[in-house]
Amino acid sequence: MMPLQNGARAAADAEARGDKTPAAAAVLLLLLRVAALCASAAAAALAATGGAALLGRAPFRLLLAADAVVAAYSALEAAAAAREAAGGATLLPEPVQLWFDFGHDQAFGYMALAAAAVAARDAASCGGWGSGGGGAACARADVAVGLGFAAFAFLALAALLTGFRVACFLATGSRFAPPPPSSSY
Repeated sequence: MMPLQNGARAAADAEARGDKTPAAAAVLLLLLRVAALCASAAAAALAATGGAALLGRAPFRLLLAADAVVAAYSALEAAAAAREAAGGATLLPEPVQLWFDFGHDQAFGYMALAAAAVAARDAASCGGWGSGGGGAACARADVAVGLGFAAFAFLALAALLTGFRVACFLATGSRFAPPPPSSSY
């Protein structure tokens, strides 16, 4: 029998103790990743289909590019989270996977935030664009910006969870918090 690798031993130990926290955390992380994927893909789609009214403006091209990158990252991470939720093992060695997730969640989250903030400033002056399209283009711009902010929010929550997992790993050597010590009283 091959030894358990990539965090599978820690997941098996937690399961043997009857601890449901690892499975719940993995499912929560999967849900956050899917939500970030949906929000960023929808924001990118709205920015891409906005026609000349949106794509003629640099902030919306930035929003399109940033949210497309965030959607691709979220799709890959959702697949990795699904694999972890199903089997308890990570794709990469556990410490590498933890730091990879934490660092990239922050980097891509802030990229989504920056792009949405720049596009929000431009969308605030939507009526003065003079490029036609009027209300429909403005509404599409507002929704794309809102979805961009939502993608950031989901990635920020995922970063909190992955940060907790990094802290647990640094404190205990496992991405799972140890069970509370039993009292001898």
